[in-house]
Amino acid sequence: MTTQAFNLYTANGYAGDLVDSGPRVIQTGVLTSASAGFGKAMSRDAGTVDRGIALAGALVGGKVHAISQREYNHEAGTRPSPGNDTVYLETESVSLIRQGYLYIELTGSTAISAGDVVHVDVVTGEFSKDTVAGDVVATTNVVAEEAALVGDVFKIRIDV
Repeated sequence: MTTQAFNLYTANGYAGDLVDSGPRVIQTGVLTSASAGFGKAMSRDAGTVDRGIALAGALVGGKVHAISQREYNHEAGTRPSPGNDTVYLETESVSLIRQGYLYIELTGSTAISAGDVVHVDVVTGEFSKDTVAGDVVATTNVVAEEAALVGDVFKIRIDV
């Protein structure tokens, strides 16, 4: 009899997934930018929308306001889903984590070590360890909890 190997959904997690059921500070915002993926840096939008939230933007004091959490009630673009093809659209409510552990994807071109502060691209909301310059800013409240290579999904901690 042939041995079957099932390889679907065997990843450590996807960007925006909660790491565990430990204590965390969460809230909901209303997206005012065009779209935002899961596990992206989010900032307050000082516009006219109550609880407005936008993708990245300027970091006040180097602090990321929140990170977008993955929600499984959003329809995937493909099935089986690779876990990265669904986004929040403008005016949708966004689940945000303000404090706690979350998985994010490391972008850019540099690996990261456990304990390093994570950098963020203020235009795309993506996290990296690339050199701080231009749109890449060092955060003061997002720390890598484990080492990761570019393209890896890894655990971080965000603090209010």
